[in-house]
Amino acid sequence: MRKIRFMTEEFFRSFHKSLLKNLLLMVMFSISLVMTVIMGSYYFGLGERHHESTRQVGDRTWCPLDLMTENDSEIEESLMTATGCQNMMEYYETLRSSKDCPIISVEIPNIIMKEEDVKRFFGDRSYFNFQLETRREAYMADFGDEGMCSLLDMKGARMDLGAYRYFGLGIQEGEGFTEQNLKLAHWSDPIPILLGSDYKGIVKPGDEFSLWCWGYVYPCRVAGILEKGVMIPEHPAAENTDFCQLDSRILLPFGIQVSEPFETVDEIKKYAYLSYLSLQSGIAQIPEGKVKEQVAVFRDVGKEFELPPVQVIGTTMGVDLLRNESIASIRILLILSVTLSCFTLYGIFITFYDKIQSNNRVYGIYLMNGCSLSMILVPLLLEIAVILVPAVFVSRLVFVRENSNIYYMPEDIIRTACVIAGLVFVVGIGVVAFLMRGVDTEHLIRQKD
Repeated sequence: MRKIRFMTEEFFRSFHKSLLKNLLLMVMFSISLVMTVIMGSYYFGLGERHHESTRQVGDRTWCPLDLMTENDSEIEESLMTATGCQNMMEYYETLRSSKDCPIISVEIPNIIMKEEDVKRFFGDRSYFNFQLETRREAYMADFGDEGMCSLLDMKGARMDLGAYRYFGLGIQEGEGFTEQNLKLAHWSDPIPILLGSDYKGIVKPGDEFSLWCWGYVYPCRVAGILEKGVMIPEHPAAENTDFCQLDSRILLPFGIQVSEPFETVDEIKKYAYLSYLSLQSGIAQIPEGKVKEQVAVFRDVGKEFELPPVQVIGTTMGVDLLRNESIASIRILLILSVTLSCFTLYGIFITFYDKIQSNNRVYGIYLMNGCSLSMILVPLLLEIAVILVPAVFVSRLVFVRENSNIYYMPEDIIRTACVIAGLVFVVGIGVVAFLMRGVDTEHLIRQKD
């Protein structure tokens, strides 16, 4: 018990004597540890996020995309001007047409039609199979310029040209999506849509009607009828996903472009919004091992069109945190991280070297009075531990908070922070033991304070 009391008192005496230095080292090591883990995540692929959402297909990784920002008004503000809308459409088209990293978009939303249009096509026939089971009754709501109308929810789906081609959807009547029909000559022209095979004999290619979807009313023209039994995955990037049969669905396209110049934002905003939604629900087919490079491409293209970079779901924490930074900025952060880490480790070494040298006489007296060397080493090692341990808690707080909205918590990131702190502690043990080796008690006593 006396030994424990002695070591405890020696620890508090030593820690209090260099209190300010120790507190400064705590802060420096906490920052160093966080930055080291982030840089390791960026450069060495540490800690995949959302890894269940990605899928390997051949030599490519399918990663979901996200265009949400911390400040959602950034996107909304970009769509408040005609130039911003044009930038959004060109932003989407640039990314979609990439040969190195093609993007496809698929989503299964509901589609809203006017009840009078549904009855005009179906007549006395039942249309329950074409509706969502959760809501089959008509209801009154605003329908764009037409004001309040009686509306019905219908089964729908949407995809862009890339997904249409990739999944090989067959057409039995009319035509499918093409580069030509997805580019409107004028903003008021109807957009092409495809109908499932169950619509055959009810609606025919060339028929026109309006649809409400995603907050806007779109004039539509039936381009074709799909073959029977056509199915698409609801979440193409996921390993285990349900498939959606399109026989009773209305298929709307993403990626509408307008050839003729427009003058007001109201004329074009709904098509720019389609481009935004396409990126929001798209998946990127990234070549294996090229995720970090593709994130840099998204960042550069975003800057070109003055829009936030598309976020790639499934990247490491470091790549995700630094996705808005340029390569030059990341390299500067790396240099600063290495410099700070080296300076912190050097500071810890110098602090304990000076502590041992300045306490040589005290240690000599301890040893002359029967104190073992281990009773002197333990307080020093405990002091090193007290300096290092807060950094582990700070790291966990930072990384847990960063991943708080993710159902998969990358424990390897936290584990790495603990391992780094542990390695520093082990090295500290070695350094302290080296400095205290072969202690000559008589020589220590003869030394001056």
